[in-house]
Amino acid sequence: MLHCQYLQHIKTHFLASSNNPQFWRCLSAHIREFIIMTHLNLDPAIATLDSFYSPLPRVSPRDPVSMLRSLILMASLKNAGITKWVEETRTQSLFAVFGGFKPDDTTGIGTYYDYMKRLINGRYQKLCEHRIRNSDFLARPHLRNLQREKNAAKEKDEIYRSQSEKVAADLLASVQAPRPDDLSKTLEDLIIRLGIMPSIEQELLTDLDALISLGDGSILTSAASPRGKPTCSCRSQGIYRCEHDRYYTSPTAKWCFDAHRDCFLFGDRYYHLEVHQNGHDLPLLTIMPGGDESDYTLSLKTFDRFLKAARENGLDMRIGVFCGDGHHDSYAHYHYFEEKGVIPVIPLSENSKKAFPHLLDDRGVRLDTDGAPLCPGGVRMRHHQYVDDRKVHVYACPAKRNTHRNGESLYVTRLDECPKGEDCAPESSLGPLVYIKSETDPRLYPPIPRDSKRFKEIMNLRSSTERCNYLNDTYNLERSCRNASYGLIRLTLANIAEHAVVRYIETLKESSTQKLLDQTLKELFGCKNAGKMRKCCR
Repeated sequence: MLHCQYLQHIKTHFLASSNNPQFWRCLSAHIREFIIMTHLNLDPAIATLDSFYSPLPRVSPRDPVSMLRSLILMASLKNAGITKWVEETRTQSLFAVFGGFKPDDTTGIGTYYDYMKRLINGRYQKLCEHRIRNSDFLARPHLRNLQREKNAAKEKDEIYRSQSEKVAADLLASVQAPRPDDLSKTLEDLIIRLGIMPSIEQELLTDLDALISLGDGSILTSAASPRGKPTCSCRSQGIYRCEHDRYYTSPTAKWCFDAHRDCFLFGDRYYHLEVHQNGHDLPLLTIMPGGDESDYTLSLKTFDRFLKAARENGLDMRIGVFCGDGHHDSYAHYHYFEEKGVIPVIPLSENSKKAFPHLLDDRGVRLDTDGAPLCPGGVRMRHHQYVDDRKVHVYACPAKRNTHRNGESLYVTRLDECPKGEDCAPESSLGPLVYIKSETDPRLYPPIPRDSKRFKEIMNLRSSTERCNYLNDTYNLERSCRNASYGLIRLTLANIAEHAVVRYIETLKESSTQKLLDQTLKELFGCKNAGKMRKCCR
């Protein structure tokens, strides 16, 4: 269904319900959703969605665009699940109309799940007994041993000293390789075409040549049982914690530690990339491969996938700065971002701070806990400047600082602040000076010094990632799915809905809800019938 056909569908059912008071009472309570859905153009997704269906279907399927629109509306209303949503569409005819369906011909529970299975299975292929569809694999019980998987992960970490370094090397070696044609690619294309591009057109996203991206990971609690179904008879012998394999409904969910809640959750860890502009937090991309993968590797994979997704969708956007927390503090991140021409803004992790105090470099310069050099008197030296073309940090004497006297800028030596009480370099207005190249240790000497005002300003933006985590929680996604694939679909729908909501909120700054309603009714019914519709709504 094209967007123009959808608007005609809305118009037809609104005119048919002109004498239905319940219909208009429901509309007056959901004016926001009415404005959002009528301005959400899903035409860019038609080609992608049609590829999941047979070119010669035996029966006419439900319109895939209407199915997607209904699911986005479900996310916008923060509905808990498919079953409850089907009940609401059948009791509130307005929701069925907003979704693109007739009030007496709504979609059932199984149809929604079949639709998501199509997304998971990818492009249409004829059934073959030698090929197991992804949805069939997820539906069957999975024989797993969580303790053995945990031990295998530890052994893997010992083989590769740094998983992030291996991931970074693989990503840099496959820069031109296209993304696999899978569920993640489909969802990434949808969020770019239905979320990011419309937000750019409305100028919610600006400075596309040097965006500041923010990344963080979180956990989506699984609806699958963490106990599993036993395959042995140990329970009959009174043994409830045996080491035998068990059947689980989720192939990937694990016990993940949530630092924010200070507890373990059984689910899958996901990672999201977003930007903060004009007072809004706008998601760019979300990945969830399943399991308890660390932010050290998830962040690199997410960033790389976004660059490829943007390139393949013709999105003219460049990320100039990446900001992450201490879980991104690895040499792999600095080397990877240097190759991409991106400035990393990452604080030192607590483990790094313990490793660096009182180190001596090859010139005998003592270093503080964060890598800042200490002067001969043992005081932290003042960061003077960063020479970008040479990638060199210049540190100056902490007792010599700039001041203004008689309209002139001068450097004055404050001997009372020097432990030695003397000028170590009287021939220099700034010295003694220490020059340190970023390549000496990119973690200690990033392009933007950690004690600079610019670094602190960017780090303050990281609160937006916490708000995004909170927003994801408000969409009632916890324990909504048993598998990571279904959870990633729900997260992407929430991201698309969030873009649409932000565009609506931004439009309200220059108008009002009533004015937007009047304008939308005029666009649908014309000036003559808009007055009649407005009276019905009131």
